[in-house]
Amino acid sequence: MQPFDNARMRALVAFALVAAWTGAASGADAPIQLDPFAQATHGDASCPEVPPPLLDAAEARSQAHVRVERGLRCAMEGTCAPGGSYRQDPQVNAAVAAAIGADARFADTSVWVTTSRHWVTLQGCVRSTAQRTRLVGFVRGQPGVERVFDELRRSPAAPQPDRRRPREPAGPRERL
Repeated sequence: MQPFDNARMRALVAFALVAAWTGAASGADAPIQLDPFAQATHGDASCPEVPPPLLDAAEARSQAHVRVERGLRCAMEGTCAPGGSYRQDPQVNAAVAAAIGADARFADTSVWVTTSRHWVTLQGCVRSTAQRTRLVGFVRGQPGVERVFDELRRSPAAPQPDRRRPREPAGPRERL
């Protein structure tokens, strides 16, 4: 990939900053969602719903600035596709959510997926530690996923493991 020339880069940055500023200023009181978010599975009714990651106007402006800087840096270095890694996040998020939803191993879970810079965050409920491990590994293997953040938890309806210590077997006592 070839780096952009300086004039083109300045125009791109100016446009991105104006777009970010006007987008954040137009709905100053309305929450803003920057990252794609989707529910992949609905199999656990006891799992509390996960809200989408929403930002207020000031947080959105700050994030827009950070994202423009990241995009500018990788474009100048020639290490990313035009538009930066955020541009492909909706497709990555949709593909990951669809893949989880289509896999029968995760049918009894309730999982939400958020993607930012090809980094996928998993939230919601699974039935066991083994299922959690399988799900995280499955998502790590999906195309376009660079990292996975595991914020899953055990379902409130799942049987909890018995963590009590086994009692010592009764036997003859030693005499001193």
